[in-house]
Order: sequence, then C-alpha cells, then structure tokens
Amino acid sequence: MLRRIHILYFSLSVCCIGLAQDNYLTSKNKKAINAFNEGIKNLQDRKWDISIKKFKEAVERDSNFTDAHFQLGMLYKNFERNIPLLQYHFEKILKINKNYTNSLVYRILADIYLHDGAYANAKAAYTRYIKFGYKDPKPFLEKAQRYILICDFALQNIQHPVNIQPQRLPPEINKFNKQYFPVTTADQSKMVFTVREKIGSMEYEDMYISENKDGKWMEAQPISENINSANLNEGTCTISADGKVLVFTKCGGATRNDSDCDLYISYNEGNIWSKPVNMGTKINSPFWDSQPSLSPDGKTIYFSSKRPGGYGEEDIWMAQADHEGRWSPPLNLGDLINTPGREVAPFIHPTMSTFFFASDYHLGYGSFDIFYCYKDSLSNWSIPQNLGYPINTHLEESSIFITADCQKAYISAEAKTQNNNEKYYIYEFALPQEVSCKDKCTYAKGTVYDNDTKQPISAVIELINLKTNKSESFLKSDPVNGSYLIVLNENTQYGLYVQKLGYLYKSHAFNFENEQKFDPLNLDVYLDPIKQGLSITLNNIFFETGKYKLEKKSTAELDKLINFLNQNADLKVEISGHTDNVGLAVNNMNLSTKRAESVFDYLVENGIDQSRVKFKGYGDKMPVAPNDTDANRKQNRRIECKIL
Repeated sequence: MLRRIHILYFSLSVCCIGLAQDNYLTSKNKKAINAFNEGIKNLQDRKWDISIKKFKEAVERDSNFTDAHFQLGMLYKNFERNIPLLQYHFEKILKINKNYTNSLVYRILADIYLHDGAYANAKAAYTRYIKFGYKDPKPFLEKAQRYILICDFALQNIQHPVNIQPQRLPPEINKFNKQYFPVTTADQSKMVFTVREKIGSMEYEDMYISENKDGKWMEAQPISENINSANLNEGTCTISADGKVLVFTKCGGATRNDSDCDLYISYNEGNIWSKPVNMGTKINSPFWDSQPSLSPDGKTIYFSSKRPGGYGEEDIWMAQADHEGRWSPPLNLGDLINTPGREVAPFIHPTMSTFFFASDYHLGYGSFDIFYCYKDSLSNWSIPQNLGYPINTHLEESSIFITADCQKAYISAEAKTQNNNEKYYIYEFALPQEVSCKDKCTYAKGTVYDNDTKQPISAVIELINLKTNKSESFLKSDPVNGSYLIVLNENTQYGLYVQKLGYLYKSHAFNFENEQKFDPLNLDVYLDPIKQGLSITLNNIFFETGKYKLEKKSTAELDKLINFLNQNADLKVEISGHTDNVGLAVNNMNLSTKRAESVFDYLVENGIDQSRVKFKGYGDKMPVAPNDTDANRKQNRRIECKIL
C-alpha cells in the first residue's frame, strides 16, 4: 500500500513545565510574564487552547519574549500540528537572539527546511544544531550529520537536472482523488493501478484497470469483483509481462495494521481473474509484506517487508518459483541495496538487468528518492544511483514503472489543490538518457493453435538463451484463447520452444546480437498433432560454414528433441540434413549427411536407443524456398526430424 512518509521531526516533544522564575525569563514586562506563567499553569493542566491564548498574549505584550515564542512553537508542533506557525515562532526567536543556544530550535527548523527543499537553510540549521547540541543523544547527532550530506548532495546536483517533461495521464486514468503505483503489460495494452477513495469516514484501496486502444487509454474500471472487496484494502500490485499473473497486497480492515498486510496472487484465463490466493508462509510473514514486483514470466518476485533478518525498517527481498509454481524462501537483497533506513517499492525491469527501488537512506534529496542499479553477468548488483533531479525532489518519490522498451516512465506524484487537499496523479515522461536501462527488450506475442482444427490451445512456451543454455522465461499460453506474450532482450540469441503433449513441438530462432531493428513481433504458432510423415524443423541447430561439428549453442534444441522423444517413447524418427545449392551437389550431399549424423550421434550418446533413430542427407534436393537470396538459402540449410 502507499506508505506516505513525511520528514521525521526527530526532536524531543518537550515543553517547559513548571512556573518559571521571573529573573530567568527573557522579558521584564510584568504583564507579559504573568500571561506566560498562566500559560505554563494551563500546560500543566493540559488545557492546550488556553495555554496558546496566554502565550500569544505574552508575545503581544512583549514581541521579543523568546520563552513565549518557544512555548508557542512547541504547542503548534505537538498539539496543533501547525508547521507554518511553528516555523514562524522559532524563526522569530533567532531574529531576536542570533546567539540563541537551545539546540532544539535549530533541530526542528532544520527538519522543516529540509522537508520544504530549502537545502541551504537546512544545512545552516543542522550545523548550528550540532554546535549547540553536542551533548544530545548520539542518534540525533548522526542524523543531523547525514542530513548535512543530503543538503550538500542536493545543492550540487540540482544544478544538473535531467531533462524530463512529465505529462499527467488523461482523466480516464486520473479520475480519482488518489491514484498511484501504476504498472503495465509489456505491450502497454493494459495499465493496472491502485485507487484510494473515501467511503464514509474511512479510506479504502482498490485496484483499477484501463485498456489502451489505438494509443488512447480507456476509462479505468475496477479490475475484478474477485479481487476488490468492500471492506479490505487491495493495491500496490505487479503484473507479469503477458498480463496473466497478478500479485498484489491485501491489508485487513481500514486500520492498515502493518502486520496485517500480505501478498496474494491471481491468474487470468480468458480475461477472467481467478479468486486470489494468499501466497503462504513461504512468502508472507507475520509482519508487513507489500509492494511486489514480478519478473516478466511471473517466476521471480521482489517485495518490501518489515520481517526480521534485514538491515533496516523495511528491506527488499526476493523469491523464485519453479515450473510448478512452488516458491523458494525469500532472500534478502543484501546491504548494497538495503540500509538501516527504509527500502520500498522495488521494480525489476522486464530485461531483469535493471532494478529500481525507493529509499529514504541512500544519499538523495530528502524523504524517499528512487534509485536504480544494474546486474552484471555474475548476477551482482551495481552500487545504487539516484535517478536525479527533478525525478527526485525534496518531496516523497516512492515508485516508478519503466516500459519494456525503456522509452517511457510512469510515476505517481502528489499535487496540492487550492484548498490544500491531498491528491495523487499518475504521470508519464520520456525516459532520459542519463537513467536509461542497461538493456532494452521487446516482445513476441500471438496465439497458439491446433493446426488441424485451428482452435486455440494451451501450450508450454519456453525461451532459452542459446549462449548460456539457460531458460529465461517459462509460461503457458492462455487455456481459453491461446494467447501468449513473451519478452525478448536485445544483444541476445534465443531459442523459443512451444510444446504440448500429443503434438510436435515448434522451435523458433531470434538473434538480436547485432540487430538494428528491435520491434515487437507478432507470431502465431500452429502445432501439429503427432502423425506419421510430419517433420519438425530444428531451427536452433548450428554448424560452422561448410562443417558438420555441432556448435555448443545447439544444445538447447538437441535437449528439447531428446525430451520430445522420451515423452513419446513409441516414435521412430529420421534426422534429415539439407543444404542450399551453393557448391557441388556431391559435396552438399556429403555435408548434409555428416550434419544429420552429428545430430544422430548426440541423441544416441544421450540415451536415445539407436533403433528408434536413423539419419539421412538430402543435399540440395528438397529446398523449402528458392535459392535466390541469402535469407532463402538460410531456410534451406536445415536439420529436420521426421516421424516415421
């Protein structure tokens, strides 16, 4: 849920109780002193309104009466919560006495200045506080020293702003008093966000969704009756890249008890959200668990939690699920990201290489700032960097969402109205180059069909990085409409595999290592029921030009073929090799035979009975495309697996 944090006035809530001796007061005006002492007496009797009236009378009779100004300031702080009047009276004290030595005044004023972004004034006040409050408790002094560093950082970096032009999203999205924590699917066709509205005397949170049609956001609607409830708080969600998995926070009752917030998960089938399920004790704790962020395939989750075992108040944790949806115990992200302060609102970009989060402790502009870091090839995170001004300011910046293509950012920000009501709106802006993602990504989307009936079917879709032979995404097409969406990262060579029991699997190859064009792909997949005479084209088998030794990146395809043969133990197949028509026909025939034999050998060496497999080379005799272009010749250079 939204956890709105103000600068903490870490001062002691102290008012001078007890009648003062006249000779110790800063006024000689007897009527002012009498009014002051009456104010103190009413303080003792907890009659705050009368106390304020008497202290105001004291300063009216003697405008330089610093003791009365101090008491008024403390009353406005602790009981009236009137920060402007608190500031007025404390600043008045320092105008009267430039050598005033009560460190509490400097400490409170410094907090106010920092909260308002008056960094030069805040630094001066914190410096004076340390001078006069050197005997104060160590935590107060340490905070003051850290806040001086914040002031220095802000004063320097405000001079070098990043270039952004935030635009408020249209009224179809921003139609409530408070909307925040926006997320979108990878194709930006849907946006889900949290709405907080007042019902009676209480405020409740629900989730809303808007669809993007022809570049225009439609009017937001409640996401589902299965998810939103009448008297609980649901919000701060995350959605998988394909929009099929939703994880969100549910808090019991309108009290927002921190220990009563858990993460829940729901699945979308045929545009219907399932009844949400508590993610269980593997993920949730007896403490506050909230603000999740999912990987594109929904198999890794980052979230913020107050559970023990961290480094501060809220820490960021991470857990992973296997192919069956079983979650591992969460791991703390460590002290490079987590601090003695508060780390919240994690967001993992779909590339899985750029990570964003909010912190009130990492060096920034005061309150919560948004930071980012990169993951290296060893899965280590870099030192977090501040997103910069004016993305971050002296106000609270607590969440950001970056689109899959790294072109756009969505944030929620507070806006003050004329009557000073609190409102939150959702904004978008082009992501500046200074804070770009480490990698970019696009997506492939489409529908999986039965090739005979042309009806949509559910199938397993796996994306494997061919260089590392590691699975990067594992999901299923929708069981109702067969739709799928999968994220593809730049500078990567992929094998995409679509498989279902009883069908021939399909493989596709994507090589983005040197690709200049990196646009979304529409890719419908037609799976053939297993029949004699049909063939699988093994699109991710690789050889060097003119050679027949298998390249290492062929392993993923070969292992998929072995798995297919093991699942269908009664099948017998022929591995056939084909070439283009470049060169002598006899050489092409020999090369195609040798390549088919290499695949045959791999299968047999890895447990497939050789009685089930034979190999044959066809040279350039069976082209699937004219040999008139490089692209067509590439199609003709292939390995197939034919059902016998």
